[in-house]
Amino acid sequence: MRRRAEVPADEAGLARGAFDALPTQTAVLDAEGVILRTNDAWERFGSENGLQDPTSVGCNYLDVCDRTDDEDASAVVAGLRDVLDADRDVFTYEYPCHDPDGEQRWFQLRALTFDAGEHLLVMHFDITERKLAEIELREYTDELELLTGILAHDIRNPLNAAQMRASLLDADGDDAENVAALVRSLDRIDAMIDDALVLAQGNEPTDVRAVDLDVCSDTAWQHVETASATLEIGSLPVIVADEQLLLQLLENLFVNAVDHGGDDVTISVEPIASPDDGEITGFAVADDGPGIDPAAAESVFEAGYTTAPDTGTGYGLAIVEKVASVHGWTVDVTDDDGARFEITGVTRATLGESE
Repeated sequence: MRRRAEVPADEAGLARGAFDALPTQTAVLDAEGVILRTNDAWERFGSENGLQDPTSVGCNYLDVCDRTDDEDASAVVAGLRDVLDADRDVFTYEYPCHDPDGEQRWFQLRALTFDAGEHLLVMHFDITERKLAEIELREYTDELELLTGILAHDIRNPLNAAQMRASLLDADGDDAENVAALVRSLDRIDAMIDDALVLAQGNEPTDVRAVDLDVCSDTAWQHVETASATLEIGSLPVIVADEQLLLQLLENLFVNAVDHGGDDVTISVEPIASPDDGEITGFAVADDGPGIDPAAAESVFEAGYTTAPDTGTGYGLAIVEKVASVHGWTVDVTDDDGARFEITGVTRATLGESE
């Protein structure tokens, strides 16, 4: 009996120790909003911010917030009263504040009742690091949108005008060589803008459905300048993908093969099967060109990397990797009597899935 009587006291001490060890500023309020108990983190925060009573025990939390002429404080009071009135189970609110040195901080308040609604638990989490990351990301996104706008309009418009005027020049006259070089340069700038816009934009899959990889490969081939190159298509599966993004991936791989393998390169698109059960796990785009330098295999997907600066933009394979990534696929390159790009992790479409 003596041992059993000691257990609650031990448990109470353990609970108090755990409460004080919480890294979040935590307080227990009664149903009227009076603070009954605070933990060490709450008291430290009060001391660091110059509160006369760092524990705040005995203060009415709701009244203090009510007396503050602040929108955030008003929103907090309304949310806490909703929880106390059982109009909601949990209240969460994010708000900014400054430390004594004027440094900007952000916190998240989270409140819920316990003990059959007789008491309210209020916790304050420091979310400054996350908010700063969000602000940085938002600023980066704004800059990216500005850049894409410049690429799409401010640069594209005068470029199109230059291309039109270049097309009016005498391509067979004394300056034929210079005219041809000018047209190639303008076309390359145009292609680089297209690729840069693809990389800058989100391009998340928006129309995922069953896509016949055989038909998609043939369509992509029709979209690119292939000179006298040859395309061989194996027995390809129907897979789940965003068709437009898949077309972009295939087009860029075909262009890459022609740019590096020559006008008469042979390109094949073939399925990849698991060696264990023969299940199709992906597909490969391979060519019989000069192949990939093993030392450069990890660099080929970097934006701006190219071994053909006169023809390539350096963004084609970066786009391939991005399209694969947003689908949850993996793309790898190997040297196998030519360049071989393997896209794995694809999902085969099930029977009856919309096409």
